[in-house]
Amino acid sequence: MTYSTPEGYFEGLRKRLSDIPEQHPRRSLVQKATPYLALAASFAIIVAVGSAILRKTSVPRASEQEIIEYLINSDMTLAQIYDYLP
Repeated sequence: MTYSTPEGYFEGLRKRLSDIPEQHPRRSLVQKATPYLALAASFAIIVAVGSAILRKTSVPRASEQEIIEYLINSDMTLAQIYDYLP
């Protein structure tokens, strides 16, 4: 045979396999929650940065008085204005 197992390999295999779970330490609640907290924090940062960018780049709304003055000066008829109302 070209492949073979070392002498006595299967005799100690069951013991070695049963020792595997004992080698890993238990994780605390904080260690388990850390990835989820990091994900929530990154979403919060993205929302905060996006809000700040939108506030900085938004165009201020015209006041009601400015809209009235625009409509008066635009030579629109009252019928045309009513066509645009919902």
